[in-house]
Amino acid sequence: MGRCNTESTEEMTATGYRRVSKKLPCGICGKPDWCSTTARDTIAFCARSTWNADRVSRYGWGVYYKDGSRSGSDIRFRRNLNNFPKQKKVKLSKALAPPEIRDKVYRKLIGLSPALSNHKIVNGRGGLLERGIEDLSPYGSLPRSVNERRVLVERIVEALAKEGILSFAGVPGFWRDATGRWRLWSRQDSLDDLMLIPFIGSDGLIQACQIRFMRYIPDRSGRYVWLSSLKEKDGCGPGAPLHHADPHLQSDRPVLVTEGALKAATAQRFLSDRYVVGNSGVATSHREIVDTARSKPLEIAFDNDSFTNPHVARALAALIRQRNADQRSFAYDDDVRVLTWDLRIKGIDDALLIGTPLEYITVAEWLKELSPECLEQAKQQLPDK
Repeated sequence: MGRCNTESTEEMTATGYRRVSKKLPCGICGKPDWCSTTARDTIAFCARSTWNADRVSRYGWGVYYKDGSRSGSDIRFRRNLNNFPKQKKVKLSKALAPPEIRDKVYRKLIGLSPALSNHKIVNGRGGLLERGIEDLSPYGSLPRSVNERRVLVERIVEALAKEGILSFAGVPGFWRDATGRWRLWSRQDSLDDLMLIPFIGSDGLIQACQIRFMRYIPDRSGRYVWLSSLKEKDGCGPGAPLHHADPHLQSDRPVLVTEGALKAATAQRFLSDRYVVGNSGVATSHREIVDTARSKPLEIAFDNDSFTNPHVARALAALIRQRNADQRSFAYDDDVRVLTWDLRIKGIDDALLIGTPLEYITVAEWLKELSPECLEQAKQQLPDK
């Protein structure tokens, strides 16, 4: 899908909603841009996550109903939503292709358009080298123009036909145009250089890809979207898979979870005694994280704003709650620790790159350090703490 803050969606054109902001970020992903809620905050529209959503909009947004909104809250908004003119329906293929097919398609895509072909992706601000990522081969460069992407898809189709792959149905990001030809991602050109970031499963296969917009705008945090084709014919979305930074490591290591595949890559480089995974947002992939860390120590290294951002604190506490339930179900008592560092530094990747010491604290110690608003949200998830 294209940039979320310029997408025109059925929900976003109805009246009675407000944009998220730094003071009131998204309650699902915790970010301050792109997403929206209804005026009374009873329906959330998340541009980054569809995990556990009540439904998914035709443009790939996760729609989450809160506190009884299914039964009448925000009546005016829901009436406007229902009365909005219907758009022409397209046939959506929501079933994902087998992991082996997705992996082959994405590896061919990255092989034909590698990150090394784009100077900004490798050497620019926020690029791979600045993040301390030494192995550049897993990353790609998505062409900016529709025509370049069309040519790239034709090359991929030709190459994979020789391996017996004749359809890309179920591969997020790919879709058919009116002539039946396969296309890739958006119908529009992009103003930004576009980094392709693979999300790798525990089996070592690429499950999906994210796009990072490389143009630097001060204080802008919303630079990631999924490589998705959910709104297009024969297209689909990736869901919210969990990324395994190095799935070939020994499985008995402590599991460290952070936000995003790039942070996970940096963390894995510096913390080689950990098994590092990255989710696509603080509120996503909790079940997969808990399953991965079962009977092993779990270390949570979300961005440092969990102490001051109520939505991040709530998501972190929700992950701990699921972990606690899993411990009871499977009878193990391995530790859960929260990682923190200099509060002036946002992410664990930045802290590691400049050599800032990491501090490991218990859940009880984390709760004591929270702001009142964050503590209130965390205790809703952990009432016995």
